[in-house]
Amino acid sequence: MTLPFLRPVVPPHVFCLLTEGVTYASVRRQSPPGIAFSQNFPYPPNTLGAGSSGTPLFSAGALAPAVEAARRFAGGKLSRASVVFPDSWVRILPVEFDTLPSSPEAAREIVVWKLKKLLPGITADLGVVFTEMTPAGDQKRLLVAAAPTDTLRSIEVAFGEKGVRVGALVPASLALFEGLAPVLSAKAAGDYALIHRSSGSFVFIVARGQTPIFFRQRPAEAEKEDHEQELRLSHSYYTEKLAGPGLSAVFVHDAAPEEDFPADVLPVARQAVSGRLFSADPTFDERMAARPELLPAFAAVFGR
Repeated sequence: MTLPFLRPVVPPHVFCLLTEGVTYASVRRQSPPGIAFSQNFPYPPNTLGAGSSGTPLFSAGALAPAVEAARRFAGGKLSRASVVFPDSWVRILPVEFDTLPSSPEAAREIVVWKLKKLLPGITADLGVVFTEMTPAGDQKRLLVAAAPTDTLRSIEVAFGEKGVRVGALVPASLALFEGLAPVLSAKAAGDYALIHRSSGSFVFIVARGQTPIFFRQRPAEAEKEDHEQELRLSHSYYTEKLAGPGLSAVFVHDAAPEEDFPADVLPVARQAVSGRLFSADPTFDERMAARPELLPAFAAVFGR
C-alpha cells in the first residue's frame, strides 16, 4: 500500500555519464545543500561499445571504478542510484495531438508512431517517455524524450552487474528542469526560461510554475549566430503562437563555458544558476565551475 503523504525515497547517489568518462556525486539535501563528495573517472580502455545510432554501449567495466569509489564513500551501502546522461544522446521535442487515448499503453503506441513520422532518419528502436505540456489552443501537447533502447538497456544492465539498481535514468536538461523548477518558479515573478548548453546540445525551455510551455533542442555545434536567431524565433513563438505574457526571468546553465555564449537577445537579462538560489554551501559554485555536470546531478536529487 502506498501512503500518499510519504514521498518516494531518492538516494543521494548520482552518476553522470559523459562521452569521455563518468562523474559520481553524493548530493547533500540537508542545510546547507550541496555536493558532499564527487569524483570523475575516465572510462577504462575497451569498455565501451557503439550502438546502432552512434551512442555508446556500456559494460560493467566502464563503470567499475566509479561504482567502487562510490561504494567506498558510502561505507559499502550502495544499491540504488540515479543516472544522468548527455542531451546529445536523446531527442527531446514537443509533439501535438488532436486527441490521445486514456490508456497509457495505447497513448505510448501513438506517441511512438508520431515520433517516427517526425524523425524519419532515425531507424533504431527508441525508449520513449513523455509528459504533458500546456495545450496550444485545442491541441494536446506532450514533451517527448526518445533515446536508443540499446544504450539505455546497456546502462541499466552494466550498473546491475555492479549491484546497483538504476532508479532514474534521465537526460541532463530534463534533470535540471524537473529538479530545479520548484526553486526557479519561486524566484521568478511569472513565466521563466531555462537555457542549458552542453557538449553537443543547446536547450531552451520556457515554463509556467513547474509545467513546461515551450521546449527547443538544437545541436550545440551550430554557429553562435544560429543560436541567437533560434532564441529570437523561440521567444516569438512563445509570445505569439502560445500567447505567452512575457518572461520574468532567464536562468542559464552553461556546461561549455570555454566557448562564446549567445548574446542577450531575450527581453530579460539572463542570470547563471548558482548556489545562492538554493542557499547552498560555499563550495557549490566552485564545484560546478570545475565539473558542470554536477548541477544536473544535484538537481536529480535536490527537492525530490
